[in-house]
Amino acid sequence: MDDVDRKMLTILQQDGRISATDLAKRIQLSVSATGERLRSLQTSGVIRHFAAVVDPTLVGRPIEALVDVRVGPNNTTPWSDLDKVIASFPAVVDATHLTGRFDTQLRVATSDVAELDELLTRIKDELGAEETNTRLVLRTIEGFPRSAF
Repeated sequence: MDDVDRKMLTILQQDGRISATDLAKRIQLSVSATGERLRSLQTSGVIRHFAAVVDPTLVGRPIEALVDVRVGPNNTTPWSDLDKVIASFPAVVDATHLTGRFDTQLRVATSDVAELDELLTRIKDELGAEETNTRLVLRTIEGFPRSAF
């Protein structure tokens, strides 16, 4: 990956619907060379997929929270199945496994506090969570999330 690829990725992260012609102009390459680079980035897995970024408030999910989950020793769900259980919760919009005191952090978006409470109960029941720590998201800082490159 070179500086041109990095510039192309930066542009695509800001506007994933940019036309190939406009992208080519901005990175100062021909449309065919731009297309080849784009296909290469997709084939290699650098670009995983294209997606729409949705405002949770405008789709009826204004309550966002980060939920740290520690699975207890009495958990009856095999570790290999925990990801599937987490994926079955529609309110979970992001999930990461962690080192340290907690096993997993979930980013959730719910319609109201009652739905958040119901979700926390399900997490405890279905994941065998021994402990959770929930923090409400006040706002996401402009420009985030961003790429790691």
